[in-house]
Amino acid sequence: MDVDNILRSLGNYGRYQVLQYAYNLICLPIVTYPVVIYVFVGYIPDFKCKFPGDHVTKYYADTNVSYNVTIHSRQCDVIVETNRSGILTQDFLPCRDGYEFSGQETTVSEWNLVCGAEGLGSLSTTVTVIGQMIGAALFPALADKYGRLLISYTNFIAMALCYVLAAFVPWFSAFVILRLLMGAFGQGAGMTLATLALEIFPAESRGFIVSVGSIAWALSITSISLVAYLLRNVSWRYTMLAAGIIGSHSLGTRWILQESPRWLVANGRYEETKQWIKRAAKWNKIDPSNLIEEFDSELQSSELQVLVDGNTELTKPEVNGEEAGKRRMDSYRKEEKLSVLDIFRHKHILLTSMIVWVVWFVNSLTYYGLFLTSGTMSGNMYLNFFLNGIVEIPCIFLYLFTINRYGRKKTCVMFHAIAGVSLTLTAILNFTADTSAMKGFASAMSFAGKFGISGSFMTIFLYTPEIYPTNLRALGMGLASAAARIGGMISPYAALFGSYIPWGPGVVFGSLSLVVTILFLWLPETTGKELPNTLEEVKNFYVLKDNKKKTKTNSLNGDS
Repeated sequence: MDVDNILRSLGNYGRYQVLQYAYNLICLPIVTYPVVIYVFVGYIPDFKCKFPGDHVTKYYADTNVSYNVTIHSRQCDVIVETNRSGILTQDFLPCRDGYEFSGQETTVSEWNLVCGAEGLGSLSTTVTVIGQMIGAALFPALADKYGRLLISYTNFIAMALCYVLAAFVPWFSAFVILRLLMGAFGQGAGMTLATLALEIFPAESRGFIVSVGSIAWALSITSISLVAYLLRNVSWRYTMLAAGIIGSHSLGTRWILQESPRWLVANGRYEETKQWIKRAAKWNKIDPSNLIEEFDSELQSSELQVLVDGNTELTKPEVNGEEAGKRRMDSYRKEEKLSVLDIFRHKHILLTSMIVWVVWFVNSLTYYGLFLTSGTMSGNMYLNFFLNGIVEIPCIFLYLFTINRYGRKKTCVMFHAIAGVSLTLTAILNFTADTSAMKGFASAMSFAGKFGISGSFMTIFLYTPEIYPTNLRALGMGLASAAARIGGMISPYAALFGSYIPWGPGVVFGSLSLVVTILFLWLPETTGKELPNTLEEVKNFYVLKDNKKKTKTNSLNGDS
């Protein structure tokens, strides 16, 4: 069934759809925080070893020798210089009595996550990404089965509760577990909300809708820097609690948002679809009677097509009208019951999916890697984080200019080329820079790389649901997001890698972006295509694509 025709009749940007989408975007902040919030709540303040004076007596007292002892406390050890009769010796002692921290109270200062335990902070972020991967694999499949709306609001309730609990738990292990759940529930809410947003607009509106969503994402993710800055003089727990409070209004999704009409149609819930159409028509001040007639006509056409494709025998005289209608409905619903195995049964869909998974992996690794290293850049960490987020907005205008004019493929190739070249230059400059001007230019190239990778993320986010049928769309998005989470799991260690090899992260991010640019040559173009509702529609797309290639090849051979 061509649901786009119904949506066009309601208006490409009808008031009802726009208001639904607006509230969808207002729910974004709490979804964007789980990974990046650790930049602020897990910031490493200045610290040094705590070394009480009685330890000198305990370990160095010698009444038979006259000596002087000087203690130098460093971050991860203490140097004890002993002068014994003119002979100077040095001993290095571990921090047996903990650490002294100065500045803001963070998870690091509360649980001593420094020196040998420094990796635990990055591990907690990795665990959050693991949670996102679990959520991406689990909840979109549930959304395909039980509906977008149910999964969205249940995930919001669970995520808000996790934020509140994380602000009060006294144990680091409990904090890590809650971050795992934040990642899972946040990803579940985010993926289903994104799918819901795309499915209430026709094909020609999807590019603009994704661009608006990207602006909202950038503003949402940068808002945490403002929250953290305002609460910089108090415990990290207030920042975590504030993040939960900011998203508490999203609990209203249960009553404000409505189920996706595409999902209702794909699952045979036609009466509910009609109610959705009537509600939207009322808000858009359109007579719903003509729309209902159009919907019934589309439904009959779809059922007749199933009859033809399935070579059914429903036209036999002994089958009455009621039984025929029931069989038509059963045949239509059966066509729509798909599983992840259907992705692996068709070589074209599988190849496209694998390349898309690689793109999502590289984008996530680079995107979050650049964000999480912003706290270690020179200058104010709140400003650096803000600039890393706000730089996404200018790329949206370039995205809008190119996405429909040049297509998804060329747009994504362009953005990845910008990211690859810029981040490679960043690595070179970090390796050779010896002046403040060159270091400043390296930072500028890093922001340019963030510009490119953000544009690519927008494009691939639009492209991915366009290659799957309705009852695989959320699952397809979930699998792509799961691939992205693998990159996100590695990204927290980019800063640690950069502390040993300053130019290393730039080399990795830049080279991977250039590799993805080449891989895009094997992907099909989806610009201007209707969202496929069935697997057969997807397969026909590839058949037409192959026939077009064969025709072009035969034409060239004939000319020669």
